Amino acid sequence: YGLVSMSMSLRRELKLLGSPRRTQVLVLLALLGESYPSEICRLLDAKKAAVLYVLDGLEAEGVVSSRPLGRTRRMELDPRFFAARELRALLLKLGEADDRIRAAAARRRARPRRKGK
Repeated sequence: YGLVSMSMSLRRELKLLGSPRRTQVLVLLALLGESYPSEICRLLDAKKAAVLYVLDGLEAEGVVSSRPLGRTRRMELDPRFFAARELRALLLKLGEADDRIRAAAARRRARPRRKGK
């Protein structure tokens, strides 16, 4: 199983769920648990319009759910999706094969909570 075969396999996997960007967003959400659009854009180094388009489509399909948090939306894989467990397992497996997505998830900034909040 050579390096060339492996890279071709990863490219195919990136298109597995529609498009490379859609797959990246889903894998990142699976790795992070929940996130918000601006954070996803920053971690993937993607344009906000592209990420919002993907998230809105996934939410309309029932794959992703959101809840308002102040002036932003927190996004997560919808646990009510009929194949939520299987989808999460697949996305985590895809994440294992993609070093860039794992590195992006590791760059997540965890801000300390303000005292008294």
